Amino acid sequence: MLLNKILHTVFLCLLCFGLYAQSQETGNISGTVMDLSGNPVPGTSLFVSGTAGTGTMSDENGKFLIKGVKTGKIKLHVTAVGFAAQTHELKIEKEKTLSFNVTLTSAETELSEVVVEGKSENQVRMEEIRTSGFHTSVIDLKTYNNMTTDVNQVLKRTAGLVIRESGGMGSDFTFRINGLAGKIYIDDVPMDQYGSSMTLNNIPVNLVDRIEVYKGVVPAHLGSDAMGGAVNIITKQRTRKFLDISQSYGSFNTHQTAITGGIRDKKTGLKARASAYYNFSDNNYRMYSDPEYDVVLNVVRKDPDAASDVYRYVPIDKARRFHDRYWSVMGEMEIGFEKVKWADWFTVGLTYSENMKQVQTGATINAVRGGAWTENRYIMPTVKYRKENFLIKGLYANLYANYSRSTDNIRDTARYNYDWGGTWVANASGKPLDEIHNRLIDDSFVGRANFNYDLDQELNHSLNLNYTFSTTKRHTYDLMRANPDQIETSGLPKRLGKHIVGLSWQGQWFNKKLISVLSVKYYGMDTRVAIDNREFDETGKPIGGEINTTANLFNYPSGSLALRYRLTPELGIKASVERGYNLPETTSLFGDGRFVLANYDLTPERSDNFNAGFYYNHFFGDHFINIDAAGFYRNSENYILAQVLPDNIYSQSRNFPGVLLYGAEAEVKYGYKDIVSLSLNGTYDKAIDSWKYTDSTNSKLSLTYHEQLPNRPWAYGNANLSLGKKDLIGKDTRLQLSYLYQNIHWFYMTWAKLGHPSSLNYVPAQTIHTVILTYSWKKDIYNISFEARNLTDERAYDSFRLQKPGRAFYVKFRVSIM
Repeated sequence: MLLNKILHTVFLCLLCFGLYAQSQETGNISGTVMDLSGNPVPGTSLFVSGTAGTGTMSDENGKFLIKGVKTGKIKLHVTAVGFAAQTHELKIEKEKTLSFNVTLTSAETELSEVVVEGKSENQVRMEEIRTSGFHTSVIDLKTYNNMTTDVNQVLKRTAGLVIRESGGMGSDFTFRINGLAGKIYIDDVPMDQYGSSMTLNNIPVNLVDRIEVYKGVVPAHLGSDAMGGAVNIITKQRTRKFLDISQSYGSFNTHQTAITGGIRDKKTGLKARASAYYNFSDNNYRMYSDPEYDVVLNVVRKDPDAASDVYRYVPIDKARRFHDRYWSVMGEMEIGFEKVKWADWFTVGLTYSENMKQVQTGATINAVRGGAWTENRYIMPTVKYRKENFLIKGLYANLYANYSRSTDNIRDTARYNYDWGGTWVANASGKPLDEIHNRLIDDSFVGRANFNYDLDQELNHSLNLNYTFSTTKRHTYDLMRANPDQIETSGLPKRLGKHIVGLSWQGQWFNKKLISVLSVKYYGMDTRVAIDNREFDETGKPIGGEINTTANLFNYPSGSLALRYRLTPELGIKASVERGYNLPETTSLFGDGRFVLANYDLTPERSDNFNAGFYYNHFFGDHFINIDAAGFYRNSENYILAQVLPDNIYSQSRNFPGVLLYGAEAEVKYGYKDIVSLSLNGTYDKAIDSWKYTDSTNSKLSLTYHEQLPNRPWAYGNANLSLGKKDLIGKDTRLQLSYLYQNIHWFYMTWAKLGHPSSLNYVPAQTIHTVILTYSWKKDIYNISFEARNLTDERAYDSFRLQKPGRAFYVKFRVSIM
């Protein structure tokens, strides 16, 4: 008995000493994962080889902490979507925490100082960021870099996103995520601050590394007032010399040139980056009459049966657009310092752009224009500053400011209307139309301050404070009046100001299986409009009337909660709830001086949003499969909707009292090495009129109550298949064939309940097929591609049944030294 006690005592002592010795032979690794622009990369997987369970994933701010790493030399493996996998050899000392920051590079190339191991490039590229509670998709633009396309075309193929275009290159468009307005950012900066020359359908894919899509709740650091979500376009930036040049040519006399490059001095941290592009197209694609869908092209012809000269509108089968030319040019440069003692990132930049767009139609095809066009000039200086351990340890600061001036000239020199034959038509009044020359000048300022503070050393809890302020002041001049530089037209000047403050707390629980993001926000918007009711004589002198000024102020608090729980390393569920607001943009409030009329009474849109879904990732050998599905529910008030006015020329944004939106989306991806890539997605997106009564006494029932909103797609899907092989035609070459499929279900243009079904206008179902063949050599430095878009020449329609381009062919040559 005594011997047993002694043996037990000795065993327990040895066990304690063993455990103590083991604890003394481990250390920790902490740091931040960033991209080449210095932006944090959440959802990065970091693990130590040869040690089960020793690993973690970076949080929303890119930070990570790995505990209990054995001492000595170890290998740290790093993988993230859209970036090259990395393996770093580190030396761990016992009882010490090694501070080690990771800089990720695009999956196109690997950094020379790291060894690439582990997952294949295809697996890394297709792996989704899934560690936060946000419903997020990440699009790697490497797949599209050799295509003659823009960011708009890429986003159209993403589940849950709807982009409506009115025509070809440079056309107006609307953008929604799960039925609600989404905000667009370029490197965390709101895109509406970049002027009309830099939009989704202008930006070449070669300037972009990746696109982050947030559906529902949006991270606080973006400072967004978008209820549906947000898109953040991350441009190409490197910590070394790089260059990417492309040139394409195709149908409708379309030219596109893009160039981006940069340099950095390792000793001083001094860096410079420049980007530029040029787009041009005649947009002279063929239009077709289609009486079944009430699409009729008319020309004026003399009536042969009439006794006198009588002219009538006569339908024709087809016609080419004859006044729709578009070009845009943009140049951007940044210079500053990176990874120096006083700043992780500091740059000053300047962006300049111009564009010209001829206007072929008004809001519908029935308003044919022959002498209208717009011109835009835009300039924007910027300042960016980022620093970890700003003032105090654990505090991260991200500061940004810009000023911009956008000048639009709206011209129409045609004194008569036109028909689809390209000839002028006598006006009904018999008098020539007035020539139009208006000038809009928008002076804008945006300032954003974002601070993140870690509450504990384990990086399980952090606070994020974001404040975004923006203001736009517009002046409009009628240059056809006397003293055009002194007299402002009616309704000006105008001012729009926005304040958005967000405070969020991110917590990680149960060994980081559960992640929660709790946020509160304040939305403020103020508008001031001077209505000019004065009358002037021929010299511009006021002879009567007065200026009346109106002002509105809106203040709204809101909150959101996003959760993610990882059931297994491969399977997780997500959910979020939010009360959000969408503050109207300048064009919706003040018009565009062309075909969008002002609505000074437009109020912010409010919505209660719910999202729930799951994701599943599984790798088996060189194969992988990914499934992502989610459902959404939105209860919206004062829903902002653009409507065509009875004259078929102008449109105007208006508040719709109540709209209920619900639906679901799903996406499945499969890949085999870098040889086969297949993705399928589908979205069901219903929007129902939820405003039961049309009067204040709740006695008059709305005729459209519980009806689907017209003129919007509600079911759509995409499929992408790529087959590629390296070294098939020589060493260091790659040949790839891609097939893109897009389908949109038919939808009504008008309320389905109002009128007999046989008399209702609707937009037909449409299926678009695109094929791209790409050949690359010299390890992807040189690339040439051939693209057939809308191969079957489908009649493609969009907003208000405006016809988009048919079959088109493009060729593109690209040189990339990344």
